[in-house]
Amino acid sequence: MIDDLLSLAQDSTPEKRHRLVEHVTELFVTGAESYQTEEITLFNTVIERMLPTMEAEQKKTVSEQLAPIDSTSKNVALTLAREEIDIARPMLTTSSVLDTEDILQLAKTMGQGHLLAISKRKHLETQVTDVLLERGESPVKQSVAANAGAEFSDWGSRLLIKLAERDDKIRDAMMERADISETDYEKLISQMPEKQQAKIRQLRNENENLVNELFHKASKVVASSKLERKATRIDAKATLKDIREGRRTLGKSSTQFALSNNLFDICFLLAEMSGLEQKYITNVMVRYDATGVAVLCRAMGVEDHDYQALCRARATHNKQPQSTVDKWVGDYRALTDKDARRLLSFMKIRLSSMEGEAA
Repeated sequence: MIDDLLSLAQDSTPEKRHRLVEHVTELFVTGAESYQTEEITLFNTVIERMLPTMEAEQKKTVSEQLAPIDSTSKNVALTLAREEIDIARPMLTTSSVLDTEDILQLAKTMGQGHLLAISKRKHLETQVTDVLLERGESPVKQSVAANAGAEFSDWGSRLLIKLAERDDKIRDAMMERADISETDYEKLISQMPEKQQAKIRQLRNENENLVNELFHKASKVVASSKLERKATRIDAKATLKDIREGRRTLGKSSTQFALSNNLFDICFLLAEMSGLEQKYITNVMVRYDATGVAVLCRAMGVEDHDYQALCRARATHNKQPQSTVDKWVGDYRALTDKDARRLLSFMKIRLSSMEGEAA
């Protein structure tokens, strides 16, 4: 069958070869999860041997289609990853077929466009980020700093903190990370203009009491909160999967649960998406103020009207009046995305530090 397909590809006109590639790729993509090993090998072999006959635009399309497919062969993935950047980008940013060693070798040998694409992968190990920071120009370094899934060596962290002195984008990105030390966080603040320093320190000090209460009282609050999952047709775990895969937004999903006064599952979503333990989320959810919830929601892009629906559900749970909801919403509108992300980062850093000290 492979020989027949390849013979057909060689003997056909360019238009027919184009359609053949489309047909083979579509068959592979649509059935990748159900094919047997022999069938997967067949499709990969055909695609690999037909790559040299494809024009650039078709290679780009094939790369986009195969990058999310775990059963794409490594040879196909690597071949496409070494092509010009428009073709290589999907493989470099998303393909799980390429392991750390593959990505490391590509990072050591390819150009800036390829390095920038690699810097956007969901997870980057320290040896890869070191190469990206060593070889990459400013856009690459900025992208690495902004990648929440990038791990840094001690050298990498020191370099980025140093670069932040003259690169606002790197500084802003580093201040939104939760994997830096309190000492490094303070260094980043000290690099800011005086007015910005004063503002961020004020916000940080205002949240210090909240963080302390979260750490010392979270478990007790959870035990006494009487927050229970409401009976609903909406499945929280399925909703979370949709959010992570971009089919739904966190805000719209929380509104759906809020309309049923289902704060329990909203806490679950916020915990999973923020990376904070659910006991901390439950604590801020049942408090009589809205500081913690506002920071979480604004940092994760929840829009004003979705936050308002959440506030109504919180007020119902706490038996608070509509005037309280109006104040919470007004305060939320005054909170910027950037400040919220910085405060969330600070909360994570402080909680991690306190947990380490208590261990």
